[in-house]
Amino acid sequence: MESRIKNLDQTTRPRSKVVDIASTIVAEDINPSDDRILSWIDHKLIPNEKDLYMVKTEITSRSAAFTEIITSDEDALLFDEVDQLFAFARTQDLMMMKMTIGLNDDIKLKVATILPKSHANKALMLRRNFYLSDHDFADSDIISFDMPTYHKRQVIVDPRVGQRVTYVCGIDYYGEQKMSLLRMAMEIMRRDRGGLGLHAGSKTYHLTDGSTKGAIIFGLSGTGKTTLTAHDHGKIDPIKDVDILQDDIVLITPEAKVYGTEYGMYVKCADVPDHPLITKAVTSITPDRSVIENVHVDEDGTIDWDNYTHTHNSRAIVPRSNVVGAAEDIDLPQLNLVLFNTRRPELPPIGRLTSAAQAAAYYALGESIVTSAETKDPAVVGTAKRVVGFDPFILDEISLNINRMKKIFENNPGVQAYVVNTGYVGEESNDIRVQDTLACVEGVLNESITWKFDESLGYEVPEDVPGIDWSRFVPQKVFGTEKFKELMVQLRQERQSHLNKFSGVDEDIIRSI
Repeated sequence: MESRIKNLDQTTRPRSKVVDIASTIVAEDINPSDDRILSWIDHKLIPNEKDLYMVKTEITSRSAAFTEIITSDEDALLFDEVDQLFAFARTQDLMMMKMTIGLNDDIKLKVATILPKSHANKALMLRRNFYLSDHDFADSDIISFDMPTYHKRQVIVDPRVGQRVTYVCGIDYYGEQKMSLLRMAMEIMRRDRGGLGLHAGSKTYHLTDGSTKGAIIFGLSGTGKTTLTAHDHGKIDPIKDVDILQDDIVLITPEAKVYGTEYGMYVKCADVPDHPLITKAVTSITPDRSVIENVHVDEDGTIDWDNYTHTHNSRAIVPRSNVVGAAEDIDLPQLNLVLFNTRRPELPPIGRLTSAAQAAAYYALGESIVTSAETKDPAVVGTAKRVVGFDPFILDEISLNINRMKKIFENNPGVQAYVVNTGYVGEESNDIRVQDTLACVEGVLNESITWKFDESLGYEVPEDVPGIDWSRFVPQKVFGTEKFKELMVQLRQERQSHLNKFSGVDEDIIRSI
């Protein structure tokens, strides 16, 4: 859990010192070309059989345990830490990237990053992740001050109005840089614009009847969020085509307008080479080729995608131009369905939620289970894991996000939410295959599913789903009716107890489960 520290009076302006340091960076080192960046980091690139841009980092995942968030005034120690960071930065050979989050003028945010040239591989990734901009640095809505060479591993987030700076210290992993920008964008969305930032993918379905339907897809790691976001369903009826919009973060307004944030996609290389779309995107040799972190390369240059000696969290920034099916636009024209992906053995492959409060509740639960792929401890496998909003980047006041999600669903009754179980029902041998999940979504899109209310689950389930043997996935048949009722009573109590931990959550949301 990221610690929340009260410090730094609003009159204290560390951002002005960041602007002063930025003024010392020469024009040719602002948004430099690939060639210029490569000249600084050529020694860091790992030679490999495919001539991909590959690097290795010491830090291989986000540093939540090292993250502190500024909320109000008076913490001189932290202020001293930031001052020491400024003094250190003045000894470094610095560069700058200026970009935007989003494309649409209604939502676009001006962002900037300062970092040392010695770690310009991050700049190479930023060029593929966001949209370049020529705005004045001082006008940036969001700033990331990134010093991987600093002696102390620490992330200091200052989300106060007039600041909106993240100080990333002693961390060479790109994911921390990316989220320093997007986390602040999500904070601006909920604090200043009455909406929310969502940790979710987005796509548009073009249907054979000429209509379109837009979807956002939530899910913790291992629940198939990226797979479902990127899948084209084989372009079979009712789906004529799909547009892949975003795979990570979107911004939603009170009117349920959904805006994209990123140009590129930050994908897990553990999916290579098993996921055809991701594999092709990652390994394409184009002028705007991907940048890959922490994939194993043998001494002879052979890439071993399945060697996790260094980390299981190997990653790649994939430029949009490499992703088959990625639309040029990144915004969702119309939101119709919200999918909450999960893995729970008690749940059928799909269920339809019945109210705005219930949709907000399942957003708040952010639920799945620990799988054997995540741990070798059999005592932990199958236990619940829950992250509010499927989003580990919410800074504070979690009830604000939960209650606002309810309001968004209330204001937009045409948006329908579903719980999608991508794991198994009962035993692992009763696996819900990708084809089964796709058939469920197709049934929703062409309205071929007849729904009925399930008293135990508290929401609607299909009587049948065309294309799959639905009888395999009826929990009452798998567990037995009485056993299933007992399981759901226990799960409901567990869920409500979890939501009651968050002060200020609307009681209707808790009761809806």
